Amino acid sequence: MIKTITRRSSLSLLIALHLAVTGCTRYSGVATGHVRFDDESPLTSGAIEFRNVLDGSCFTSRINSEGFFQPANLIGTIGLPAGTYDVVIVQIVLTEDLAKKDHSHGHTVPRRYADYHSSDLAITVLDHQTNSIEIIIPADL
Repeated sequence: MIKTITRRSSLSLLIALHLAVTGCTRYSGVATGHVRFDDESPLTSGAIEFRNVLDGSCFTSRINSEGFFQPANLIGTIGLPAGTYDVVIVQIVLTEDLAKKDHSHGHTVPRRYADYHSSDLAITVLDHQTNSIEIIIPADL
């Protein structure tokens, strides 16, 4: 009985250690990206979505305050597989009627980038691509 408990405990400890070291997150394809404006400033808030032009599969991510994102599919696997994608960026800015010069959120993303019909943003991820994706949008001055 003691040997059985010890073996089970050892197995459980091994599994827990493996998860702690490797994490529970799965990756597939390009796992990171950055959104910036053409004046080099990062997009400081929003969400980005990638839609595969062949099969319509979607990958989404929030954009952090430094403009970085990690696209994931609907089951949470991070990364964009090889393929061509249409891209939309949605930014909700609550300004409470502040003058544009008083906003602290940085540049605002032009509305046309929030809709697949009007956005001209697109990327192609190559087989075995590992470098980060960079999306550059014009600053709405």
